[in-house]
Parts: sequence; C-alpha cells; structure tokens
Amino acid sequence: MSRKNRWLLQALALSVLLLLPAACGTSQPAPTPTPVPTRDPALLPGLRPITVENAAAVHLLRTLRLPAFSASATSQCSVDFGPDGTRLAGVCYKSTAPIWEVSSGRLLRTLRDAPVHDVAVSFSPAGTLIALGGFGNEIGLYDPATGELRRALGPVSAPTWDLDFGPDGDNLAVASFDRESPASPGMHLWRVSDGQLLWNGGADGTQRRLLSVAYDPTGELIAYGTLDDGAVIVQARTGQLATTLPIAAHVGDLAFSPDGQWLATGSDDFKIRLWRAADGQLLDTLEGHTQYVNGVAFSPDGRLLVSGSRDRKVGLWDVQTGQLVAWLAGHENAVLRVDVNPAGTLIASISWDGTVRLWGAAADE
Repeated sequence: MSRKNRWLLQALALSVLLLLPAACGTSQPAPTPTPVPTRDPALLPGLRPITVENAAAVHLLRTLRLPAFSASATSQCSVDFGPDGTRLAGVCYKSTAPIWEVSSGRLLRTLRDAPVHDVAVSFSPAGTLIALGGFGNEIGLYDPATGELRRALGPVSAPTWDLDFGPDGDNLAVASFDRESPASPGMHLWRVSDGQLLWNGGADGTQRRLLSVAYDPTGELIAYGTLDDGAVIVQARTGQLATTLPIAAHVGDLAFSPDGQWLATGSDDFKIRLWRAADGQLLDTLEGHTQYVNGVAFSPDGRLLVSGSRDRKVGLWDVQTGQLVAWLAGHENAVLRVDVNPAGTLIASISWDGTVRLWGAAADE
C-alpha cells in the first residue's frame, strides 16, 4: 500500500472514531434550559383593593363548589371570610359545611361528616371559633383549624337563620324563627365561654320572626331583620328596643358600616336602604335589583356596598352617592349572602346554584 493510500485510510478511521460517540448516543448532555418563570395557576393573582373608582374592573376569579350540596324546600345561605382573610366558610341548603383556603381554593376541611341543613356560619373575631347553625336543635361552635366541636349552644327551639359574633368574641347573637311555631322567640344572645343564654325574645316581649342579625362594631347594638316587615335595633346588653326601621317588606340581610355610623338593609321589595344607626333616620334608598335583595356587606373603608339578589346578580354601590357602579353576573341561581375580605380585595357571593364565587381586580390589569 502506498504511503498516500495509507494516509487516506488513517484519516478515514480517525473521522469514523470522531463521529462514533454521537451515533451511539454517548454525546455530552445538552445544556439545561433556563427556567421560564410561571405563576401557579392554582393561586389567585395579586389583587388591589376594590373601590368605587375601579369597580368596573372587578371580575370572576374563582368558583368554589359546595361539597355534597343538595337543595331543600326552604333555605338560606351564608358566607364568611375569616378575620385574617386566609380562610372562607360557606353553607347553603344541605352540604358538609366546607372551609376553603382562599389563596388556592383548596378545601381545608368540612365541619360535617354528612350533608346537614346548615344555613348560617360566622367566624369569631379572633378566628379561633366558627359558629354553625341551621335546622338542627343546637348551634355548634367549632375549631376551624381542626374541625373539632368545642361547644354546642342549645337546645334551640327554632331554626337558626343567621348569627353574628360580638366584637369581643364572647357573645353570639342569633336570629331564628319557626314556620310551625311563629310565636317562639326569635332573638337570642348567647355567652360563648360557658354556653349561657343571656336573653331571648328582646326586653319588650315582642316575639319577632327573624331572618338576619348584625352586631355593631362597638358591641353596644344589635340589628335584626324581620319576616314581619322592617328591622329593629336593640341594646346588646339587655335586648331593650332602641330603634325601629319601618320597611314594608321582609329584611333578608343587614350590615353595619365599619365605623358603626350606618346600617344597610336588603329587603324583598328589591331595595337597599341606608340608615343612620344612632337614630334610625333613612339616609338613602338604592334601587336597581329586580328581585329580592338577600345580602349586603360594606367594604372595609365603608365607601362601597356589595349586594346579592335573587335576580342572580351582585351589585356594587357607591355609598356616598347611592349610585350603582358595577354589576357582577355569572351565578346560575339566586344570590344569597355576600362578604368582603378584610383587605377589601375580594368579594365572596354564595348562591342557590351550589357555588361560592370570588370576585376581584388583579393588581397588574
């Protein structure tokens, strides 16, 4: 073999050796690509406080479904954010009384092992208890962190339609009525620490059929919405009648403003009314819903009022002007109660469609 041919064969062998590793899959691994930052789709985005000015940007963020939900012949619904805004509870018709993690929508636990006809739920101001009531013969006080029943208040003689803790967390105001026994006391005030009933029926002795209740921020007054048309404000310590609010319709829900100066009522004549809490003077009437107004709640700054209605819509209202600033639509059945989280960035609405919907405005939109 000539020197030239030998050189060509050596060159060819060398080129084959250089190519062989790649053909056998033993090449060096490719560089790791740089991770692309992504937002966890399960988490809510950054949110801005909901105000009169940005109400038009509020939209649906998440839909939560009540576990083991089923309808009943007669019912109410209730929804409540925990005091730190991280948890949300809701009950409506029959369900297992869920508590969700707000940021992810994850179901943390249920307070019932099987569906029960609960319609009223409320976190204590410290967030260490959650009160649950409905068509049973007692009101349960649960540890929301563990689901453990801490105390049962009762027995109660009529279904519980609404309940609210006083600002000190040791008093629980209850609104009740029984269609079968309309003369049974509707007003109740319980002491949480020892389960003692402090008073019922109110000091004037009138047996009112009650749909809703709200403690004022000072703890001095309690407002009740009635099935007998109108609302009343009583002294929290004694149940003594302080003010009567004349409304020619059932009052399904009411709420004090954060400073305690105003009281909002939602009623079956499709109207929301704003009252001066100190003397019961009517300040404004908000109109726009086309069905019963079942829920009302103030924003933390008191400038915005949220309403829920049987017309399936959630309304956002400017308290100062009485003007509607936005409608939130999407529920497939009547909207019952509503709530605003402590930061003012989320609205929760609960409906007979078996869902709780969370509404807000993303900070980066």
